[in-house]
Amino acid sequence: MLASIYFLLACSAETMEVAYAATASKGHLSKGSPVASRPLHVDNGLPALPSAAGSADSKGAYVPMPADAREILTRLNCKVEDAITPKVARISGNDGASDFMVTDRRGSGYRYWIRSFTGSGGTTGYLAQLNGCPARTIGMRAYIAKDDGALEDITSEILDRGGFPDEAAMKKYVDQEASGLFALIGQLDRVPVVRWIAEADPDRGLRTDKRTFGRGNYVHGGFLLWTGDKFEVRQKVPAAVWLCDNPKAPECIDDPFVEGR
Repeated sequence: MLASIYFLLACSAETMEVAYAATASKGHLSKGSPVASRPLHVDNGLPALPSAAGSADSKGAYVPMPADAREILTRLNCKVEDAITPKVARISGNDGASDFMVTDRRGSGYRYWIRSFTGSGGTTGYLAQLNGCPARTIGMRAYIAKDDGALEDITSEILDRGGFPDEAAMKKYVDQEASGLFALIGQLDRVPVVRWIAEADPDRGLRTDKRTFGRGNYVHGGFLLWTGDKFEVRQKVPAAVWLCDNPKAPECIDDPFVEGR
């Protein structure tokens, strides 16, 4: 079962709910960033890592920073400190390539978290959240690079496609003392999927509806799936790409958004 401590860790993320209505912000990276951005649309990012848990669920081993991860972080205006040994997961990618997931520290004190997704035709996707390295992102950001070219921030494009609860939809859950939406990254060392959920107050639960699961303990926000050349928001995924480590847990028994379980 997802640890109920996530409720306490994610409650401070309630203010993130406006992100999913793609409302205006001051932008996502500092001035001078070598990242191609989309004009005419400024957003507050994808659902973020839990504010108090941070990158605690990032898997891997403490090893020197991989050169490919360092290069991408540097292009995102993130200064990688050699004095800090990061936590690194190496993951089998597309066509035998090697993907990475890297964070400098597990937990709320992290300064950066990033996961790469190799694709076809020279395309690579990235999910990143920067927390003062010195760059900062608003929420989690999604990027695409083709043939090792410029990073294109496609977060706004994903938000425009929709498929996840907006501010009005989330309000009824927050009014029941649920957390805001946050990102589950604990399976990213095995599958190319992030899941967005909100968690109920463990002492109260939620009124069940078409978005609740786990016997009223969770709100389903959606899945962000890397398909091999792009990110897609999906409401349902096969069980093969959303694993269940404890089949008896409520979220595994009562999860209509995972097909074939």
